[in-house]
Amino acid sequence: MEAKLAAYRLQKRRQAMVENAKKTFHQTLTSWEDKSRAYLTRREDKDEIESVTSEESIDISPPQNPVMTRLIYLLYFLLWATLYMVAIQFEFGAVYFILSALVFIWKNTRSGPKKKGEISAYSVFNPNCEAIQGTINMEQLEREMGFGVPVHSR
Repeated sequence: MEAKLAAYRLQKRRQAMVENAKKTFHQTLTSWEDKSRAYLTRREDKDEIESVTSEESIDISPPQNPVMTRLIYLLYFLLWATLYMVAIQFEFGAVYFILSALVFIWKNTRSGPKKKGEISAYSVFNPNCEAIQGTINMEQLEREMGFGVPVHSR
């Protein structure tokens, strides 16, 4: 009788452990699903806000501490120079230089929102279709094509 009771208790303990493991696994999955749903809805809301504000200009404030910014740029340069020296040792200096130049160009091509008050190079996007200084408008182009570019005689 004692052996049957011990076997029964062992079986119940195993069932409880299995149920507990299933419950924990299920809670982990459902909490992950809830978190992912919450993240997706936040991301959708953020995308919607970005699409609304993309038409408007956004004020991007300058960095708070210029000393820290210069220090970070100095560290980036030192890292680049160190890797460049390693590339030279392995005789890939030119390849490294060209690739780093391409990365530099890619990183410095602005794809973010424009600053508040900044006018676009394309006059149709500016208020009142205002052109930037130094651009040629249609009337000026027609005058120069019709009469030639004015030449100053000596």
